[in-house]
Amino acid sequence: MYVDDTVAESEKQKLLVTLYRFSMPDSNVRKLTHLLIKGVKENQLYRKNDDLLTLTTLLTESQRFLLVAFGYEMSAADGEIDSCEKKYLEILGNKLGINPQHLGILEAAFTGQKNVELTALEEVHFLLYPVHFQELDTVFVKAARDILTILPPLPETQATQQRIVVSYDELKKFQEYRQRLNNYYQLITQILQDCQKHNFLSHAFIDELQEIWNKNQSQQFRLAIVGEFSQGKSTLLNALLGEEIQPAREIPCSGTITVLKYGKQKRVICRYKDGRGEEIPFEEYQQKASISEDAAINCLSDELAQSEIEEIIFEHPDLELCRSGVEIIDSPGLNEHPERTAITQKLLKDTDAAIFLTNASRPLTQGERDLLQEIKVHLNCGKDEEPANNLFVICNFMDLIRTEKGKEQVKQRIINFVQGDSPIILGENRIHFISAQAALDAILNGVKDEYLEKFKYLISSIEKFLRFERGELKLKRLNLILNTLIKKCDNTLNQIEKSLEYKIQFSASDKQTILEQIGEASGRDLKIRITGKKLKEKVLVLAVESWKKWYEGLRDRMVSKSKSWSYEHSHIFSQKQLIQDYTNQFIRDLSGEVD
Repeated sequence: MYVDDTVAESEKQKLLVTLYRFSMPDSNVRKLTHLLIKGVKENQLYRKNDDLLTLTTLLTESQRFLLVAFGYEMSAADGEIDSCEKKYLEILGNKLGINPQHLGILEAAFTGQKNVELTALEEVHFLLYPVHFQELDTVFVKAARDILTILPPLPETQATQQRIVVSYDELKKFQEYRQRLNNYYQLITQILQDCQKHNFLSHAFIDELQEIWNKNQSQQFRLAIVGEFSQGKSTLLNALLGEEIQPAREIPCSGTITVLKYGKQKRVICRYKDGRGEEIPFEEYQQKASISEDAAINCLSDELAQSEIEEIIFEHPDLELCRSGVEIIDSPGLNEHPERTAITQKLLKDTDAAIFLTNASRPLTQGERDLLQEIKVHLNCGKDEEPANNLFVICNFMDLIRTEKGKEQVKQRIINFVQGDSPIILGENRIHFISAQAALDAILNGVKDEYLEKFKYLISSIEKFLRFERGELKLKRLNLILNTLIKKCDNTLNQIEKSLEYKIQFSASDKQTILEQIGEASGRDLKIRITGKKLKEKVLVLAVESWKKWYEGLRDRMVSKSKSWSYEHSHIFSQKQLIQDYTNQFIRDLSGEVD
């Protein structure tokens, strides 16, 4: 502001807007802000390079670059960057060790230039990637994102082929085994129903089998994704699904527990803390599942505490992982949640496996270590001393670590804590180093790279654990229950068989007599049938002869009877009545003949 000796009103307002992000009105911090502005002006701190270097000693490369970006933003507040301001920013950038080409990108961005050097633009985008600033405050995350929107856009990556389909073959095989078991259940059910119809077994056996079958039908693997805010949980979930379902952004986003599962049709069910439930349009899903941007920056815990939503259930017919028998539980960040313990218990109840995410830029902070210990205890049903064998620790954002030495340091830091003297986890392939966003981009753009391969290795590890360590245990438990029921039925049928054998014990002579009597009865029955047939034929012949005799003399008898018919009406004046008289007498005599 002061370098060009001219302070515009727009620059003053820009400065206040920038600094007021960090304080509330009438607060001591707000008063301190104004004292700082006055002190900088009076002491001309901006001209003292050594003091500036002292103030920026602890800043990372990305943080120093963001500081200079604020300078360009301030310089352009009055509509242009003065030559004095430009020269000052170049000197400042040089003192802070910033690449001159990167400064050129900032100048181009704030002066509206479009033609820039592509490599430098990519490097600037990387330096301002919002994840670099999460350890400071969400205000800086948003500030970096705002400057990114001003930069010339990177050219879109052209996908060389169709998006990559993430397949879960091992889980599908497990579902096939479970279906075979269901087929056996159906067969056994039919046998038990037949036995029950003959009163050999009670209906209780069928009810018990039905309960087992229903449990096997509804049983899914439950996979929980947990961690602090803004660690890429939603992005990881999208990569697992191969589709951008969950809302994701650099500042805290997920505001409630979301359960993604298979359903015959796409639908979203919102369940509230007061017990209500409603189906909401899919278009409202991401809005309901996320917290507002203002809350993410300011009063995150307040909005989480005031939320009426208990959980959101999202059913979808085409999500490959869910179709393979997995329910996914996506959690809000647990570090700032006012009901952290209750949420953790709900998340991990009946969970087959949990994925804990940490950030490669600041792996396993003390808060994360405490949270990991808490998750381990929950997974072990309260046992504090034992490591958890169903916990996966995933280090995300590995693409932000540029040097091999840095990557190795991150790996050692995580491995030493998670598998050190007091291990948190137990089992093979429980620690993975990935970039969820890079993997998701590779899937959507059909690009095969190292991040996709590492992500596939993670998928393979989770699949093998669910199928061989968790799935086989479930099948063995179901088989044990089923075999126990079959033995109970078998014992009951054996007792009934013995009882029936006792009741129908006869001597050999008695059995012979019974067989002879059955034979005689069968012979008599045959004779009766033959005799009945002959009698029926004879009766039919007699009936036909009788009919013929009656019919042959019918005309003569009716003529004879007609001679005695009388009439009361004149054949001239009452012809209709006369016809009716004769008709009535004809019907009367014919009916007599028929009788």
